Amino acid sequence: MIELEKSAIFSYIFDLSKDNGLISIAGKSGTGKTTLALQFVSTLITIKIPYRDQCVWIQASEQFPKKRLRSLFKSFPDKVNYILKNIFVAPGIKPFSNYQKQSAYFRKLKTTIFPNNVKIIVIDNISHFLRYSIASNSDFKKRGAILDEFFSVQLFPLIMRCLREKIILILIHEVSFDPNSGKTKPFFSKLYDRINSINVNLSKAIGSGLKQMEVSSNGTSTKFVYEIGESGIANL
Repeated sequence: MIELEKSAIFSYIFDLSKDNGLISIAGKSGTGKTTLALQFVSTLITIKIPYRDQCVWIQASEQFPKKRLRSLFKSFPDKVNYILKNIFVAPGIKPFSNYQKQSAYFRKLKTTIFPNNVKIIVIDNISHFLRYSIASNSDFKKRGAILDEFFSVQLFPLIMRCLREKIILILIHEVSFDPNSGKTKPFFSKLYDRINSINVNLSKAIGSGLKQMEVSSNGTSTKFVYEIGESGIANL
């Protein structure tokens, strides 16, 4: 179990989240996106004693990693039991099967009644089905309409609700290679540029097991080198 004061990465993100409750986590497969969110959420909902805070974890296209959670916090069985009981996974059995089902669920989130002590909402992986919906549509105007509807009708109302109710919203999503900059960027980064958020970009170092994390917010950024071990993400 991480302790915020002993982890430069998590304490830095936690401090930023006090002023900005929207966190965007992006990176290629294997960089630790879900692990980062899982550690952050689990720490926050058990940081106060007695434990009271709760989380809604929306498994948009990725199964909630229950086994990974047990492995990360196996030395803290009391906390694991609380975390498992107070992270509410939706949809309950398995992730959405297509973009239409995901969209129908997202449209209802602005009015969905959450448990009383929900302080965090995680959506993993929010852009998976959006990517395929866009790629399978050759009509430029229709592609634009899909993106506008996704942001304006599905995502933006949820962001506003989280801001009003002081709920931290964590969005985990895929990256695409940008040939102009030669770097990977969050999928449809221009869409996410419209959102004032804490942006966490994860990447692998070529020829090394080490990974790099860049955390940016309000025009400033900080880089960390980290590794993923049995106990999760740790800065080096």
